[in-house]
Amino acid sequence: MTAHDGPARYGHLYCNSPIADWRFDRQVAECAAFAPQTILDIGCGWGELIQRVTERVPGARAVGIDSDVELLERGRAGAVRRGIADRLEFVEYRGEDWTEPADLVVCIGAAHAFGTGADAVGALAKLVKPGGRLLFGDGVWERVPTEAELAAMWPGTGAGDWLLLPDLVDAAVAVGLRPLRVESVERHEWDDFESAFLADKEVWLQANPGHARAAEVREQADAHRAWWLRGHRGLLGFAYLTLGRAVAL
Repeated sequence: MTAHDGPARYGHLYCNSPIADWRFDRQVAECAAFAPQTILDIGCGWGELIQRVTERVPGARAVGIDSDVELLERGRAGAVRRGIADRLEFVEYRGEDWTEPADLVVCIGAAHAFGTGADAVGALAKLVKPGGRLLFGDGVWERVPTEAELAAMWPGTGAGDWLLLPDLVDAAVAVGLRPLRVESVERHEWDDFESAFLADKEVWLQANPGHARAAEVREQADAHRAWWLRGHRGLLGFAYLTLGRAVAL
């Protein structure tokens, strides 16, 4: 949407998940260091991570899968800008029944396409080639939520929507993956992410207070802020698991 139609989407974010610059840079470096020749990102959005990894690994070929056409176009433009469009393809597809395996599989913030986090790592494990890796990111409960806490979050949120971190790691181990790195974001990473997510609306509202859509956009922003500050803040974390699959025996 243009400034005349309404707020931009993800205009203040370079990644659609909570993550500090240093953590993201380390993820890119570690993914590139083992030189994957095939890369798959399910729920890629505009695929900032796979763009950077593909750029750093000569000869690597990558596929980013998402159902959001607008974000895919942003990803394609980025691949052209980086000179890797011949090696990085963006595909409009949900991804839950994708069958082509890869050396590096990425799925961050898209576990819902498979069900729970446990469902996701079970399905994704089948796509990791022997000796390959899965970089998986998903929400995790900091503690078991109460019914009152759940009621303050997004409509329809249930305790089964996310796992505790130890349970998520156990689910990965149970399907034959080994944890190479387990990390959770700090609260400021969530705060930075939510602030940047809402900045599209707030900056637009500041410039367009009398717009016909201003009341609608203001209501959306206020509702989302309440889900964050009065709902999941301090309750819902976000974890990144770097998981390895053993080489074939």
